[in-house]
Amino acid sequence: MERAGHDEPAEVSSEAKMAKKKAVKSVKKSPQKSAAKAEAVKQVIKIEKRGEKPAKVTVRKEIFGEAPEEKVFFLADGRRLKNLMELIDAFENMGDEVFRHHVNEAKNDFSKWINDVFKDEELADDMKKVENKVQAEIKMLKHIVKELTSAT
Repeated sequence: MERAGHDEPAEVSSEAKMAKKKAVKSVKKSPQKSAAKAEAVKQVIKIEKRGEKPAKVTVRKEIFGEAPEEKVFFLADGRRLKNLMELIDAFENMGDEVFRHHVNEAKNDFSKWINDVFKDEELADDMKKVENKVQAEIKMLKHIVKELTSAT
């Protein structure tokens, strides 16, 4: 039975309501407002409309999200990075002088960008420990593999 003026059934499980609330909250918090999270919200809403109980919904950090235009990362050599995958690719052909410009005893721009833009404190903390671009690339790749395998 549907209420007048509403698309949702009158009886929606508390689990469905909680999953929807978490997904919507995550999309609002995310600076990227990623398509993947928006799609998760749509799926929960579709399930609710059918009156079914949704499968387990996991909302997690967006490791493949893009930085908003005002928060793209500018490397010392002029390249622009919009996401973590571009940063990983940049490490492969980044000169040592560019890396040292961003990572030295005084600062770690990569760690700060990851924490500030992507809200990934674990990866940001790991990046604080790197001493060269090879270590940085390996840390990031391991982190992404860990995130992907924990999602399954």
